[in-house]
Amino acid sequence: MTINRRTFGTRVAGAALGLALALSSVALPAPAMAAGFPEKSVTLVVWAGAGGALDTYGRKLAELLEKESGWSVKVDNRPGGSGAVGVSQIMTQPADGYNILVFTGTLTFGIAQGLIPFELKDFRMLRAMQSEPSSLAVLSDSQFKSVDDFVKYMKENPSGQKVGGHAPGGFHQYMLYQLMKSGGFESGWIPHDASGKVTLALLGKHIDAAMMTPSTGLAQVKNGEIKLLGVSTDKRSEFLPDTPTFKEQGYDIEGAVWRGIAVKAGTPDDVVESIQAAVDKVTASADWKKFQTEQFQDSPDWKEEEFTKRAESDLTNQLEFLKANGYAQ
Repeated sequence: MTINRRTFGTRVAGAALGLALALSSVALPAPAMAAGFPEKSVTLVVWAGAGGALDTYGRKLAELLEKESGWSVKVDNRPGGSGAVGVSQIMTQPADGYNILVFTGTLTFGIAQGLIPFELKDFRMLRAMQSEPSSLAVLSDSQFKSVDDFVKYMKENPSGQKVGGHAPGGFHQYMLYQLMKSGGFESGWIPHDASGKVTLALLGKHIDAAMMTPSTGLAQVKNGEIKLLGVSTDKRSEFLPDTPTFKEQGYDIEGAVWRGIAVKAGTPDDVVESIQAAVDKVTASADWKKFQTEQFQDSPDWKEEEFTKRAESDLTNQLEFLKANGYAQ
């Protein structure tokens, strides 16, 4: 089974690969061991554009690192290349903890496809702080009232609806692929380089349906403009008690995308410990807990060892989908 897809990201990924190769010959300053880290402003490099779920998370994290730990924090949005642009920005900097990557579970998809020209060993995966399912979303006036309605239409009209979401060959396209296999239909995929653009495309009727995290269009989900036909949780979400799961509608689909932070491999342990301690203060705060609830987010709170193992497992499990659809060899 294949997904029809548009040409995407080739030039950006190629540029990122060239940058990665160039970096191997550039001597970066050796990171100094931290004494009272941080001694200057820290930059959170968000690998997506402004306005989406990842940007919202990154900006709240920056706000609370300043409030709870007294840091000075800047947010630098670096969208493009399925994360390659943001990752490359981190890799051009010293491994000293002053540049922290804010990223999602699509990291492993990008590495497997060669879009992100680095490996997991090039990172220290510090903390997964959010986890959220995918959902099949349509406008409230859509003809589809359930996942069954959508699947039946797509079986009778192959690729008859314009379906899109964040990134080519990423988590949400992977969830669509699982639904296609379970439902026995074909669909195209229209990728967007920022999750906030998915909501705008749906509202503007540039796409007919989206696979997206509920928080991507949170305001519209809450006010009823966007209707979620199904979510990829095992059981009904406490945040979306009226939205049925794919499973309860007969489609064995489950999965969630995480969001978290990482630094460049080689960052000293004492710097990492300082970052982890600051994040602990954030996650223990009432402001963070309120934010998570308002954004419909679960809190996995995986630290470095568990987070790294999860990323390694994801990379292995996603290869079938990527190979089946020509994204990886």
